[in-house]
Amino acid sequence: MTARRRTPAWRARVAARVAELRPVVLALMRESAPDELRGFGQATGRQLQALARLPRDGMTMGELAAFLKVTGAAVSVLAERLVAQGLAVRHPDPGDRRVVRLAPTPEGMAVAERYRDNQRRAVAVLLDRLSDDQVAAWLDIMETLAASEPAPRAAAAEPAGAAR
Repeated sequence: MTARRRTPAWRARVAARVAELRPVVLALMRESAPDELRGFGQATGRQLQALARLPRDGMTMGELAAFLKVTGAAVSVLAERLVAQGLAVRHPDPGDRRVVRLAPTPEGMAVAERYRDNQRRAVAVLLDRLSDDQVAAWLDIMETLAASEPAPRAAAAEPAGAAR
């Protein structure tokens, strides 16, 4: 059986529908664990994402900025707030003392693990609404998107099938 070729108009309709459904699905994800961010002190969701990403030996500010898709200035503010809360420490990179690394403190590692556990529970509750085939398809889609290179901003703004 060969896959049916979809038209640019079909892709445009799908993109519009996905854009329409995105906030609904995101709200469902947030609602699936209503206490998700309780017990994390003053740490914001973005700070918790960063903390959960930090390996024990830390990462450079540039690596963290790239992961979060924010500027160096924004990650510097985020890092300062994590440090002020006692969740992370800054230290020079052993290979290049000009480079600053951000590493979790023992308290930060514990908070990050609780955050990851809450995230897993929230996703599990959401996935419980789907069949096994749908879950497998969602995982396949998520892995494909995560592994792909981001589209250039100008191209991403073009409707599917637009002239280039």
